[in-house]
Amino acid sequence: MTIFFRRLVTLGILMAAFAAMQSRASSDTNPQDQMEQAATRAGSSWIVGGGLAVANRGYIGYSHEVTPFPLIFYHNGRFFFAGISVGYMASYGRHYRLSFDIKPRINRLRASDSPQLAGIQTRKWSLDGGIKLDTFGRWGRFSTELSHDLLNRNKGTEFGRAYRYAIPLGKWNLTPGLGVRWQSASLTSYYYGVSPAEVIPGRPAYEPGAATSPYVSLGLSTRLGKRWRFLANLQYTRYPSAIHDSPLIDRSGSSLLFIGFLYNTASRSR
Repeated sequence: MTIFFRRLVTLGILMAAFAAMQSRASSDTNPQDQMEQAATRAGSSWIVGGGLAVANRGYIGYSHEVTPFPLIFYHNGRFFFAGISVGYMASYGRHYRLSFDIKPRINRLRASDSPQLAGIQTRKWSLDGGIKLDTFGRWGRFSTELSHDLLNRNKGTEFGRAYRYAIPLGKWNLTPGLGVRWQSASLTSYYYGVSPAEVIPGRPAYEPGAATSPYVSLGLSTRLGKRWRFLANLQYTRYPSAIHDSPLIDRSGSSLLFIGFLYNTASRSR
C-alpha cells in the first residue's frame, strides 16, 4: 500500500499539470482556455516553459524513466501548439472543440535498462496522430480521442475517454480525473509482448492482445506572480491481465508524474 500511494502521489503531480491547465477557474491566465479561443483571434502571445516527467511503466527490474521536455502554448488562427502537441482546430464552439493533433508517445525500453531485460529488442518512442473532441462547461470536461502511430514503430491504435473537474482552492486549482484507454494488439505487443527471438528460460513468448486500462489522475496548478505558473499532474493506470501477465511486467499498474513551469511572454497576463 505504501508503494502504491507513493506512485499515485508521484503520478498525480504529473497529470495535474495538464489537467489543471484545462480548468475553467482562473481562465484569464489558463493556457488551455486560451487555446479554446484560438479560432477567434489572429494570434496569441507565446507561453513557454519546461517540465520533467517521471514514469514507472512496471517493467521488471526497471524502476523509472525520467524525461525532460519543453512546453509551448501558442495559436495562430486554427493552428496551435499545446504543451507537447501541435495541431489544427477543425471546429469549435462555446462548449466544445474538435481538433487534429500530433504528440509524442513517451514510452521506450532497452535491454540495458535492467539485467532481467537482457536480450530484448529496443522499444522506441513514437509520434501519434489523431482526432480529439473536448466538451466542457461548469460540469467539467469530457475528452474523447482516437490516435494512431505515425512512425510505424508500434503500428498501434489507441482510443480513450476521460473526465476531469477543476476545483478552485484559494490560489490553487485542484483537478481530479478518471478515464479509460483501449490499446490495440499491435500497440500492446510492441511494448509488452515477448517475441520468439527474445525468449529465454523464465521468459516465454507472449502476445498480450488488445487491452483496456482504467486510470485516475490528479492535477494541481497555481500562478506564481503575473507571468509564471506552476503545474503538476499525477496519474495511475491499472493494468488489465493482458498487460499484467506479460513476462516483462512485474507490477499491477504504471504511474506517471509531471512537474512543470510556464512563462507568459505577453506584456501582461491575459
